[in-house]
Amino acid sequence: MGPLDTDTLLSVYLALSGLTALFTLAGGWTTRKPGLWLWSGAFMASLLSQAIRPGIAELWGLQASKPPGHLGGVLQALLVLAGMRAFLGLRISWLGMAALFAAVTVFSFTLLATGQILWWSLSVTQAVAGLVMARAAWLAWQARRSGGSGALALMGAVLGVAALVALARAVSVLPIGMSTARLDVANEHWLMATLLLVVAEGFAMLVLVNSSLREELAKLADFDPLTGLLNRRGLRSRLERMMPPAAADRAVPDLAVVLLDLDEFKGINDRFGHQVGDEVLAEVARRLHRGTRPGNLVARTGGEEFMLVWTGEASGAEAAGEQLRGLVAGSPVPSQAGEVGVTASVGVATGPWRGDVSFESLVGRADHALYAAKRAGRNRVVMG
Repeated sequence: MGPLDTDTLLSVYLALSGLTALFTLAGGWTTRKPGLWLWSGAFMASLLSQAIRPGIAELWGLQASKPPGHLGGVLQALLVLAGMRAFLGLRISWLGMAALFAAVTVFSFTLLATGQILWWSLSVTQAVAGLVMARAAWLAWQARRSGGSGALALMGAVLGVAALVALARAVSVLPIGMSTARLDVANEHWLMATLLLVVAEGFAMLVLVNSSLREELAKLADFDPLTGLLNRRGLRSRLERMMPPAAADRAVPDLAVVLLDLDEFKGINDRFGHQVGDEVLAEVARRLHRGTRPGNLVARTGGEEFMLVWTGEASGAEAAGEQLRGLVAGSPVPSQAGEVGVTASVGVATGPWRGDVSFESLVGRADHALYAAKRAGRNRVVMG
């Protein structure tokens, strides 16, 4: 036997599948990311389908050991697809996947039972696995085009190549006009490509999960977890991106800063409990977000304090502040304790935007206006 005979390649495939399964299993254990458990299961399915072949061959003969190995590739592809759907938050059609796997299983074992050429089994199972992998690759690529990360593009590319290799292998082992020796050679060459893809798939999966974790950390750093609005850090970072470059002949844009503070919010917490208070904050955040124009920045900057910032024409800022106050106080907030009435005091400041100094000055003016609204009886808007 040469160094690249099928049995040797399958042994290497067994080892690589096992190592990749362990890597993805460790990743799933430490990150709890949806999809990684299924991807680890995909490599385990491939590992087990090859590991049981020697025992089956010893008990029932060499031919009987082939269909389980063929079906392992289909099961692996189905679990990769399921993992991709789980990672993207899509529903998994377990019934459809089970039906497909059952149909291929019946086909392979019917060939075995009737004494047919089992190259047909390998060809059909590889074709099915290739189509399933192509679907997983398409999902990854579509998610990347919809605003996903470059890691999704890498995952889509690797799965796309895996799909092409499986389909090419399916065509190359069709037992039509070819000798068994030639089929063996063709299969060995494509099996070598499959070995490399096992490593590539595992690498792409871990890169994807690592990228997802980085995005989550960035989101936690910039967003308030209760309301989903920007926090102070996120607001400042986005303002820095919006700040136009300084130039002597460039017009200085206007900036409007609105500070909105819920009235007597401590009384809501004392009367109904902090869980109801959180419901009120989340609903107020939704109302403020719905009531602002695209491009306006909305942030939760304190316990019950919110800040809204926008550039451009600032002449209508007081009216905008009144509209936001009306959104908050216009109707009670539904909660587990019933409807809770909420009002808000609002401070507004506008002026030229020349960077951090002018922004902090506007925030200070809006803050003084907010406290003036509180002293004047609450539930009103004051210009600073």
